[in-house]
Amino acid sequence: MSLSSPFKRPLLIYDDKCYSCAKFAKAASTLSRGWIRIAGHYYSQEAKKAMEIIFPPGYDATRMFWLVNRNGAHGARSGLLPVVREIIVGMFRGGKAGDISAACEYGGTLKSCYTPTNVFKRLVTMLSHGARVPFE
Repeated sequence: MSLSSPFKRPLLIYDDKCYSCAKFAKAASTLSRGWIRIAGHYYSQEAKKAMEIIFPPGYDATRMFWLVNRNGAHGARSGLLPVVREIIVGMFRGGKAGDISAACEYGGTLKSCYTPTNVFKRLVTMLSHGARVPFE
């Protein structure tokens, strides 16, 4: 079985313990009219199963968000252009919009990820990291 077949519709795996990350994922799904499916790293069984299939044992996939499509898994900075491309595709194809609950558990407190400083730290981390896992 090819890895590309379960990902005919893209899956955006995000940090569901981060409020701004959840907002980013929800915005991507909404702008794509539900074409981009979304799932959280920690609480979603779909994300856990996808990460188990895609990444080698011992790889920490929770360091960044991942857009998984038929071409492979694109992480953080490497995933920004594929996210934009999938949003444009979704504007024409559409799909079913998913609903997520935006949890905020970061740095030991429930509200620390709401601060502009932590949002900025997440943005800098996302732009300074990137990875790609192509499907064979």
